[in-house]
This record gives sequence, C-alpha cells and structure tokens, in this order.
Amino acid sequence: MDNVFVDFPSAFPHVPNDVLEKYADNKDDIPSIFSLMQPLDGAIDAYEKLSQKYDTYILSTAPWDNPSAWSDKIIWVKKIFWELCT
Repeated sequence: MDNVFVDFPSAFPHVPNDVLEKYADNKDDIPSIFSLMQPLDGAIDAYEKLSQKYDTYILSTAPWDNPSAWSDKIIWVKKIFWELCT
C-alpha cells in the first residue's frame, strides 16, 4: 500500500507538530498515521482497470511498533475501495 496506493507524506499535515517531533525518526510508528493518508494520483484508477482483467489483491505489512497500523490500513482500504468492492 505505502507509496503504491497511498502518499505516505500526505498524512503529515494532519498530525500535530509535537507528535511529528516525537516520532521524527520513526514516522510510521505514529498512532493512526495509516488512516490519514491520501491516495496517490492515478493509483485507484490503475487498480480499477487491473481488477477488470485480473484477480487483484492488496498486500501490505505494518510496523511492529504501531499497534493501530493493521486496523488503520484495513479501514483505509474499505473507505477508498468500498464502491469498487460492492
């Protein structure tokens, strides 16, 4: 997902400065960071086109020190892809 579907830095403006400073060396450990990202330009359209011809899967992993990362990624996928999946 990260930097394939989502623009990781797009979440930073939604994170308080003190939190960004606290996690300056490990921004992927910021709680809920993965729910704040915007899709990369063209990524959703590309997925939609590929899924018309191929079985498609979204694979991702999460930082071990960020317990919300797994659920945040699932929430993001459901929010962004809901219309494609229904």
